[in-house]
Amino acid sequence: MASQKKDLTVKNLILEKLNNAPKGIIERLDEIKSKRMGGGSTNYIPSVAEVAGVINSIPKGQTRTIQDLRAELARLHNTDLACPAKVLKYWKWMANLPDELKEVYHNYDIPWWRVLKDGKPSRHMPGGVAQQKKLLESEGVVIDKIA
Repeated sequence: MASQKKDLTVKNLILEKLNNAPKGIIERLDEIKSKRMGGGSTNYIPSVAEVAGVINSIPKGQTRTIQDLRAELARLHNTDLACPAKVLKYWKWMANLPDELKEVYHNYDIPWWRVLKDGKPSRHMPGGVAQQKKLLESEGVVIDKIA
């Protein structure tokens, strides 16, 4: 009973995060923030759905890095940058979405394993590095070239 209640609480928290995440916005960067983010005058803060869309567009057997996702989002919105924290956070949220919620929120059921953090599998994903490598290998990705 306690385990079921905990599962329901976790699912509700995830749903609340997904449903209350901000919509995509463009922000102008001041000099300090621009310098901290590596340059640029505009930053796109994506929505969860936009991050899902970019990840869902990665073809089977291919990978992208978080940096690649950010570059694509910035290009799509004609900004210099895309928020690294939001892209990473939303990727992790969707990767850890329980199966029951994936059935309801189909567009958040993403091929998370095709995204590499810093060019390599992430230990923070479901099943850790081993599971991500296994899923990539099942799609024909040569692990030696990415790990």
